[in-house]
Amino acid sequence: MWRALNRKRIGYASFAAITGGGYYLYNKAIVKRRPQPYQQRLATISPELFMSETYTDASNTIQLEGLSDRPHTLWTPPSRKEMLNMLNNGESKEPPFDILIIGGGATGSGTALDAATRGLKVALVERDDFASGTSSRSTKLVHGGVRYLEKAIKELDYEQFKLVKEALHERATFLHIAPYISYQLPIMLPIYKWWQVPYFWIGSKCYDMLAGREAVESSYFLTRGKALEVFPWLNKDKLVAAMVYYDVSA
Repeated sequence: MWRALNRKRIGYASFAAITGGGYYLYNKAIVKRRPQPYQQRLATISPELFMSETYTDASNTIQLEGLSDRPHTLWTPPSRKEMLNMLNNGESKEPPFDILIIGGGATGSGTALDAATRGLKVALVERDDFASGTSSRSTKLVHGGVRYLEKAIKELDYEQFKLVKEALHERATFLHIAPYISYQLPIMLPIYKWWQVPYFWIGSKCYDMLAGREAVESSYFLTRGKALEVFPWLNKDKLVAAMVYYDVSA
């Protein structure tokens, strides 16, 4: 029995050592070619870029409103009733809307913004106030799907792996296009059983590796003392260690 148990422990330790060594070499190569942080990149953009009146590319010319076209300071937006009347008025001289979005939560508002920036005329209707439903209870996490990774490994589900890759790519895209409202968020996982140490360590490193060049800060291990130093109110009973990995919050 003890021989079998020792063999199992040696197997776990060997697997963790091989995975850790491979990740170290991989991460070292990634860091060398990783681009500068999004916040630094944003800081290098010239202010004149935001002051120009016209933006031109190969396919489109978008005219931005000048200062003279802005509404008066005493202007107030139309009421809900007035806006509904405008939507219901079939004889309006205004051109029809290109897209109608029902629901003003995170998804609906984001879709409306994206459509408007593409030059479409957008109408959005919401039963209550903006983001008053499910979106008001959001964790604000822009996560890469770490729970799907656990399911993918346990069930050997390739579709879940693809879902994690897609979520990690979208996370990086969000950091790139909105660095002024998003930031990297460290998340600490307390560990209360010794066998969970390699389990969480390998899972966190796999999460980092799947992000590839779009990875944020690397995950790391914390001893019991360090974990209690960071979070002294943790339950100390049977606390073994902790693992810290990074996601994005907005």
